[in-house]
Amino acid sequence: MPTLADVAKIAGVGVMSVSRVVNGTRRVSPEVERKVRSAIEKIGYVPNEAARILKGNKSSVLGLIVPDLADPFFASCCSAIQEAAWDAGYMTLMAASGHREELERRETDIMVQRRVAGLLVVAVGSQNDHFATAQKRGVPVVAIDRPLQHVESDSLTVDNFDASFRATQHLIGHGHRNIVCIADDERIYTKTERVSGYSRAMREANLSVRVSLVGAMTGLVSDQLPDILQSTPAPTAIFAASNLVGIDVLRDLQSRSVKIPKQIALICFDDFSAATLVSPTITVIQQPVAEIGQRAAQMMLDRLKAATPGAPTKVMLPTQLVVRQSCGCSPPRA
Repeated sequence: MPTLADVAKIAGVGVMSVSRVVNGTRRVSPEVERKVRSAIEKIGYVPNEAARILKGNKSSVLGLIVPDLADPFFASCCSAIQEAAWDAGYMTLMAASGHREELERRETDIMVQRRVAGLLVVAVGSQNDHFATAQKRGVPVVAIDRPLQHVESDSLTVDNFDASFRATQHLIGHGHRNIVCIADDERIYTKTERVSGYSRAMREANLSVRVSLVGAMTGLVSDQLPDILQSTPAPTAIFAASNLVGIDVLRDLQSRSVKIPKQIALICFDDFSAATLVSPTITVIQQPVAEIGQRAAQMMLDRLKAATPGAPTKVMLPTQLVVRQSCGCSPPRA
């Protein structure tokens, strides 16, 4: 494995100059930095992060734990965080918890043992003591998408309640009175807030609240949608409380040749790539995904730069109702 001495020999400079370039501890001339980086690339030198930390240097790695990297929302957030972290000189160590709290706990422990500089997390559980332990060991935590229960940490969320309230009001404005909310059966903050926003809009309009939960515990959309469609009174609109639920609902409605929005209107929380490719196009609540990732990364960087610990920062970003055709609105004119 190449060493600092190997880099110094090829670059024709001293080992100390190579160390300064690698660790960023002191500036060197542009010419020396060019020679060192050229030598590093030539022989494939990789800094030993563990050795750097043992010498007292700060870690240049951020830990990132999300429930599912296959979910377009989480994947896009991770991409934005990774880019912002890289621009600030940090690498990211990513892990997916698979919506399992025990796995999330193990991943957190491993990342703390590897001395990551900070943890950015989309938590799946409600205990969260492993994140509190990480903070006690000097690892700051930023919660994304949902705040951590029982743990005081920086957090970044969106207006889940208000967005769902507005989307439901939009369907009511189209004359719908029998609107079903289909949501994940996970016991998480986002689901609760979105269902609450939908419920508030229905109650304010003196309409019946009808919530159907789908998932590993309650059954798939394809298992439950037939009963939903045949219920009395029959629903004329569906509010899907997540992008994955919305995709499943759309797929099942299409397989049953249910016409959208003529027979049933549809609004989905979260945009997805196929939303503008199908006909009719799907009305969605669009989250500022890139901004979520960038702001979360900046919150972590600010926390790492802070000389003394401060009160947790709580940020809630607005969403946008992107009106397309599935809610009953006319397509935009060309």
